[in-house]
Amino acid sequence: MTTMALNNLWSYLQGLALSRKDRNWLASKLMEATEKEVAETRHQQEYVKETLYRALDEVEAAKREGRQLQTLDDFIKELQMEETA
Repeated sequence: MTTMALNNLWSYLQGLALSRKDRNWLASKLMEATEKEVAETRHQQEYVKETLYRALDEVEAAKREGRQLQTLDDFIKELQMEETA
């Protein structure tokens, strides 16, 4: 939303005759949405972190065992083949 739209929304809300209970309900709904966004962001960050650690472990294991890792081009081709299957 633009600043102007937010200001209009705020003016509209201020013009309503909201009871304390109504204001608390509205505030909790706004906070609920924010908390969901924060939880989703944390989940995504945790997923990326775990994925990077697994990839690093795989690289280290390949070095120890003298294995050659799959190239990025081969990996992309593999993903494209899976999508078409």
